[in-house]
Amino acid sequence: MSRYFFDNRHFQRWLFLLGGIAFILALLKNVFLQQHPGIAYYMVEVLAFIFFLTAFYISDRNNQGLRSEIKRLGEELKDTRSIHEQKIVELESVIAGYEAKQNEETRFASYQDKVIQRLVNDPVAKTDKHHLLYLFSELFHAMAVVWYEKDKPSGRFNVQATFGLPEDFELSPFEEGEGLHGQAAADGEATKIEDIPEEYLPVSTALGKSKQYFLYLLPVVKGQKCTGLIELMTFRESDVERLWPGVMTKLADKNII
Repeated sequence: MSRYFFDNRHFQRWLFLLGGIAFILALLKNVFLQQHPGIAYYMVEVLAFIFFLTAFYISDRNNQGLRSEIKRLGEELKDTRSIHEQKIVELESVIAGYEAKQNEETRFASYQDKVIQRLVNDPVAKTDKHHLLYLFSELFHAMAVVWYEKDKPSGRFNVQATFGLPEDFELSPFEEGEGLHGQAAADGEATKIEDIPEEYLPVSTALGKSKQYFLYLLPVVKGQKCTGLIELMTFRESDVERLWPGVMTKLADKNII
């Protein structure tokens, strides 16, 4: 039998039908009585039938109310579960993002430490500027590197060493605030330059003309004053801009730059 048989109208219809049959059978039993019971007897029978059906009716209405309440609670539970599942997914996403960020920070710190150790512990880097620039090119995949130092009397930044450039390639000095190099020196922050107009390159950069490259201008800051600048060119993006503050501080502390 279907579980919907006793739902709503079906249950009520069969309930009253069975109650009516019970009443008719109760009246038929009077046929077998030897003496007529009288009107009072039949009134009591009718009242009993009415109370009997009323009890069934109240029971049915109560059952319908309970079924409706159970259905409502089930839907609320389903909605609540859906909301909680969504919150769990969002929380898992936040946790995953946080873990990824922590892993990236750990990876970066480890990479930065390896770079610093390679530069600081090299026995030649402190005395040979050309070798130091070679290390820069190796660590940061640079095609060319230039080291400028600020001349105290004139305040101009002059070339001290180069790597990856022809020997006859002439580099022009600059002053703080002058051009891209001078602006980087004035700001005191590592700068990445890309998508520079082709006609602007021969004038703006000492590394010459190229259609696709990334130019990093890395100021050397000591005592809140820019004392030098490392110009580094790569043909792909590098982490040097982000690494430079920590690297520069360690190299300055060791008097390597």
